[in-house]
Amino acid sequence: MYPSALAAVYAVLLTTLATSISCLHHTHTHAHTHLSKRATTPMVFAHYMIQFAPPGLNGNSSPDYSTDINMAKAAGFDAFAIDYTDNAALFATNLDILYHTASTLGFKLFLTIDTTTMYDVAQVVNITSFYANSPAQLKDAAGNIFLSSFEVNPPGWNWQTNVIDQLNIQNIGVNFLPGSLGQDGAYEASLPDRGTGLFTWIHPALSASEEAAVDQTFADARDSSGKPWMAGVAPWFFKRLASETNWLNAQDSNIYIDRWVELLKLKPDYIEVISWNDFGESHYIGPADTTPEAELMLPSKADYYGNLDHSAFLKMSTFFINTYKAGETNVTVTADEEDVFFFYRPQPVNNIPTNDTYLDNAWPLPENASSIADNVYVVPFLSEPATIYLSSGGYSTSMDAPSFLSKSAITFNSPAKMGQQILTASRPINGQTLNKTGTVDITSGGSRYQGNVVAI
Repeated sequence: MYPSALAAVYAVLLTTLATSISCLHHTHTHAHTHLSKRATTPMVFAHYMIQFAPPGLNGNSSPDYSTDINMAKAAGFDAFAIDYTDNAALFATNLDILYHTASTLGFKLFLTIDTTTMYDVAQVVNITSFYANSPAQLKDAAGNIFLSSFEVNPPGWNWQTNVIDQLNIQNIGVNFLPGSLGQDGAYEASLPDRGTGLFTWIHPALSASEEAAVDQTFADARDSSGKPWMAGVAPWFFKRLASETNWLNAQDSNIYIDRWVELLKLKPDYIEVISWNDFGESHYIGPADTTPEAELMLPSKADYYGNLDHSAFLKMSTFFINTYKAGETNVTVTADEEDVFFFYRPQPVNNIPTNDTYLDNAWPLPENASSIADNVYVVPFLSEPATIYLSSGGYSTSMDAPSFLSKSAITFNSPAKMGQQILTASRPINGQTLNKTGTVDITSGGSRYQGNVVAI
């Protein structure tokens, strides 16, 4: 359906459905089969911010989603979880284009309702039912559509009676996995309107060990309740859009590699990478943002978004996804698969910029900054041991890497280690000479605070 036609249909459906919902005085309970541990087929999804639309081809104003979809398919992702907010005009165009493109390319999608900005339950039911029969809609083995949510607090509706039951009346079965910032899996599983399963989001203030303990409670709840569990894993987190949203993630360098390793042991039913393209919070594994700076929210792209490369996170994802889907707990690679990655923050965590002032005040350091270390992290995926060398600001160091996934940290918080970052190896990696140079030097000062990361 063309976007203009969809917009008209969309408005009519919203009005009609809102009226019909208000007239309903009965409930309908849809039975779900409890699933035993890993009874589902393991799948991996990527949270997708449709608000950050990729550019069109050849100057076309309509976004082109084919590059993102093909990259995700090649990496082993099964679907995008579309972040759905209260923006009917945007979704009346871009969402239809995305579903059409995914259908053409044989990729799957499902909606994640962002209840921090979505307050219209009729719109939630309408848009979910509208795409329920799309060829791109992800469904489980029983034919139930996948539906998820992001929630900081419970929304102003009951998921079971106001959403799931209304979809059931339309003969739409729902595999509902509501996102939670809760830290007790047993409690979340006991809530009456939590749907089919469980979905743990990332907890910004928890350490890596504390996050692992939370994951264990959800794994235990999955095993005892039979409800499938979807675990969220993020490559990075940094947000500085206003003084009240000014934070780093306390897990920092452990948030992706280490957590993937932990989840491989716990074997969630599903894993969602958060996210493919959320540039506003620096947690993306897809291509870096290319939006013209004039079209971005403050602060400027050069200072905040920075077009910082996260390609290593996407490449690492393939190793983890393959291992997870195979049911293995340890990552192994062949000689033609091996690679070595490195990532680093381009400023010290305690950097004081020269002009980081906004309308409200001059900002302090981000929340959780005291938990962060200034390191260059080297992540080898090797089939045979090798010595890895890093020239960090002209200071050379080396590490002996074993024949499996490993991770080492090299501190850079002295002036001698500022500057260019260059990675090499003692032998050919994947049959080639390893020579990777960081796209951004490590510096101090600057006009704005930068807590994003370069990952190559």
